This record gives sequence, C-alpha cells and structure tokens, in this order.
Amino acid sequence: MVIAANAVPGQGGQGLNLQHMAEGLCEAFELSVFCRAPIGIAPAHVVPGSRTEAIIGTTPLLRRARGLQGHLSATHFDHYVAAHLPAAELFQGITGQCAFSLRAARARGMRTVVDVVTAHVDEFRAQAARECAGFGVRPPLSGATRRRMLDEYAGADLVRVMSERARRTFLDRGFPEDRIVAVAPHVDPGEFPAADFAAPKFRISFVGLIEPWKGFHYLIAAFNALRLPDSELLLWGGPGSRPVSNFLRAAMARNPAISIRPVEVRRIGYAEVYAKSSVLVHPSLTDGFGYTVLEAMASGLPVIVAAGAGAADLVVDGHNGYIVPGGQSGPIAERLEHLYHNPALMRRMGAAARRTAAELTLARFRRLYVSRLRALCAGAIADGGNARSAD
Repeated sequence: MVIAANAVPGQGGQGLNLQHMAEGLCEAFELSVFCRAPIGIAPAHVVPGSRTEAIIGTTPLLRRARGLQGHLSATHFDHYVAAHLPAAELFQGITGQCAFSLRAARARGMRTVVDVVTAHVDEFRAQAARECAGFGVRPPLSGATRRRMLDEYAGADLVRVMSERARRTFLDRGFPEDRIVAVAPHVDPGEFPAADFAAPKFRISFVGLIEPWKGFHYLIAAFNALRLPDSELLLWGGPGSRPVSNFLRAAMARNPAISIRPVEVRRIGYAEVYAKSSVLVHPSLTDGFGYTVLEAMASGLPVIVAAGAGAADLVVDGHNGYIVPGGQSGPIAERLEHLYHNPALMRRMGAAARRTAAELTLARFRRLYVSRLRALCAGAIADGGNARSAD
C-alpha cells in the first residue's frame, strides 16, 4: 500500500494524521510513504520542495499569499508522487493534493482512497466564506482547489473521513453510503499529563490556527461578556491574516486577561497547554475532526465544542463536555459560566472526557479501517458509484 501526504510526519493536523495512518496500517500492509520528511515507521519517499516554493518562501510579499503557496506546493507534490508511484495494491492520498497521483494509481490497476481531513469542500467553503467576509479576508480555498477536490472525490474508490459529522456532509450531497467511511484517529492517553485544576485562575484555552472559520471571535465575545474574576483566555496558535492580527491586538488591548501564545503545542508540551487549563473551547464552524479536542479530552479536560466540528462526535452533552450551536457566543458564555461556578462538575466532566479518549485505541482504528480497505481490495465496495469486481 502507498500513502501520500504533503506533510511532515507528526507536525500539524495533516502530519499527525499521516503519522497515525502509518501506525495504523503498518501491520496490515507493506507500506510505502510519500511525505516531506522521514517517518521511521515505513520506507519513505521524501518529496523535495520545488524552486517555486523556495522563491515564495523567501519573498516577503509572496509569503503572505498562503493560498497560492499551498496550491503550488500541493500541485508539485502531487505531480512528483504520480511520476514516482511504485507498484502496489492500494493507493491513498490526501484530498487537495492527489488528483494526478490518483489517476496514475488507477491507470496502474490500484484501488484508490482519498483521505479527507475536512468536511466536504462545499460545506467548508460556505462556512469559511461567511466568516471570512466579516473580517474582509479571502476564503482559504480557491475555485481551482475546489474543482480538484471534487475530482478526487469522484475518482476514488473509497473516501475516508474522520467523523460522522463529516460523513454526513458527503451523504447530504448524494454520495453512496458504502463509498464514505468515517474512522476517527487513535490516541494514547498516556502521552498526556492529566489536568489537576490547581491553577490559580480559571484558564480557558483555544488551540489551533486563529482563522475566521475557527470561530475564535465568538469565544472572545463570550469571554468578554462574562468578565469572570480570576479567569483568563489563552489562544494557542498564530493568526493567518493581517485583519485577524489587528482584531486580536484590539481584543488584548481592551481585555488584558486575553493573551496569544503563538507556539506549536507539541513543542512546548501538553503539560504546559492542556494540563494547566480548566476547559478547552473549540468553536470551529466546520472541520473534519479537530485533534485538539481529542488531545484535551485525553488530558482530562472538559470541552465545549461547536456542533459543526467533527470532534463533537466524541462529546456527550453534559457528561464529558458541551455541544453548542456554531456561530454564537451566548451558548459558549453560558457553559463557561456554569463550569466556573461548579468546579466539582468540571473535574467530573474532565474525568469522563479522559475515559472517552481512552476508547479511541490503535486496535479500534485498525479494526474499523483495515477491514474496509480489505473489502475494497476484494471488490466489495462500489467504484465511483458503479460496481467493480475483484481483479
């Protein structure tokens, strides 16, 4: 089996997904991996950057054009994989960066999977466009990228998504049920020090890219409305645009209890981020999953998650966290205030969250996903909506 992801293993959401994929599939298949750095678990084809990428990365004005940079990087990666694809039974690529390699794999008789780490592209674009308009910034995915992703969806034998919520965004658009499989990532709670809730302040954490579609501004509005004594809001991540940076500077000037920590969580350490927090809020309007929610739950934190986020699949409202409507600050404020005044409940919810995370084991991932891939190889899954017999 060949898997390809334009990512550094273990870094960022795509890199973490790649790492988990390799861990989950290495026992069932002879793996070959295309990525941006050695992975250690399996033989890796390290794809070099292009000259265009290097020029953009060293040109200040162009460096701000993140959409263009991402598009060119994905296209270069995809062409490289397509040109160097070894013989295999299965090929899996990440959506947005595998259109050419999927075609090359199909031409060589491989079964194909597209790994979708977001919701359906049209769902994501609609939510992102609405939130970006409020900040006057351009939405993250161009029309060309959308067309590429739709082509990948149509051309793959199987589409893997990371949550049932993401799966529904495909089913709602007419995809056959047997072509969409939802498999959440696995986690080892032993990697995450448990929160002890001993910090002198009620610390609310947001972790991830600070982008409009992540809904961070609704969390800031909720926090400002509460003005809880001995509380603080920490946003762990970096802004993706100048208007967002300006918004954050103004928010911190008005409320000194708000601060930004532009660091990589895995570098600074889970103990520093999750274990010292009281609650994690993930107000994303739409995403495929949301690793930070799983990490916070593994750390024994209660979570407040917007209903459109894939990781809301893990939340039993009122038991291990809360699910709130997306795009609203009021419900977030209500849940925060309730936890603030009920520290015993906060601890019980955190313990329940850690138990939930412990259920997402590597064995579970393998049981759910490897069986679907073997069924695909046996010809038991539809091909682009049409039956396909085994070779």
